[in-house]
Amino acid sequence: MMAIDATAAGMISLAGKTVPRMGFGAMQLRTPTDTEAVSAVLRRSIELGVRVVDTAWYYGNDVVNRFIAEALRPYPADLVLATKAGARATYNGEPPQPDYSAEQLRAGNDRDRTVLGVDTIPLTHLRWMNEDDTYDGVSFDSAFDTMLAMRAEGRIEHVGLSNVTLDQLRRAHARGPIASVSNMFSYGNQKDTPTLEFCTEHGIPYLAWGPRGYGATDTPPTAKGLTADQTRLAWLLDRSPVTVVIAGTSSVEHLEENIAAGAYREAEGTREGA
Repeated sequence: MMAIDATAAGMISLAGKTVPRMGFGAMQLRTPTDTEAVSAVLRRSIELGVRVVDTAWYYGNDVVNRFIAEALRPYPADLVLATKAGARATYNGEPPQPDYSAEQLRAGNDRDRTVLGVDTIPLTHLRWMNEDDTYDGVSFDSAFDTMLAMRAEGRIEHVGLSNVTLDQLRRAHARGPIASVSNMFSYGNQKDTPTLEFCTEHGIPYLAWGPRGYGATDTPPTAKGLTADQTRLAWLLDRSPVTVVIAGTSSVEHLEENIAAGAYREAEGTREGA
C-alpha cells in the first residue's frame, strides 16, 4: 500500500517557502460538533506533510483560527498560514459581509495575529466578495493599497488576492508582487481559466478553492482505483504547475483520501483530454 504523503503532489514556492501543492482548506471546521475530531484532522494534515493551511478569521468569527492555534502551535517552520481579509464580523448566523475599509482590513489582521499567536501573518489574501470594482465607497485599488501598507508595516509578509477578476489581478500585479491567487476552479467549473493562465505564465501560485466542484457531477477520465473526487483533485494538480489544491474536510479518513490523490497525476491519465 502506497504511503500517503502530501509531497507526492509536487512542490511549489509559496510565500517564501517550498511547500507541497496539496494543502488544507479549513473552512469546514467553522461549525464543529466534535472538537477532538477537528484537532485530529489538523494534526494529521501536518503529519502527512501539508504545509499550506487556508483559513480566515471570519470562519466562525475566530473559531477556526483558534482551533489551528490550539492544535498546531508551535507551528512548523515551513508552514504557510494563508488568511483572508475583506469582511466584517456578523454574530447572527449570517454570512460575513464585505468590508474593505482600511480600518476593517487592519482589524481583521489584528484578529488573525492575536488568535493565531504570531506577530506577522505569512500570507493574507485580499478577498474581493462582490462583482463591482468598488464597494461602499472603497475601490479595489484602494483596498490593495491598504494591503501593501500592512505588508510594509510588518503585519503580513506576503499579499495575495482571492475571488478576483483577471483585470484586478493584472492591475495589482503591475504594482505587486502578488504572492498567490485563490479563486474558484475545478474540472466542473473552469470559468476562471484566463486568470489561471495568467498565473501560470507569471509563476504565481493559484490556490484553487472548491476543487471538487461543489456538487458538480462532471468528472475527468477516472484513473483505476480512484474515487471521483480524487480524480478531480488529481486533474486539478495536473492542470497547471502553479495550482495548489486546498480541499477541506472535517474527517481524517477524507483528509487522507484527498492527500492520496496527489500521487495520481499525469502518469495515471488525469490530464485534460486523456
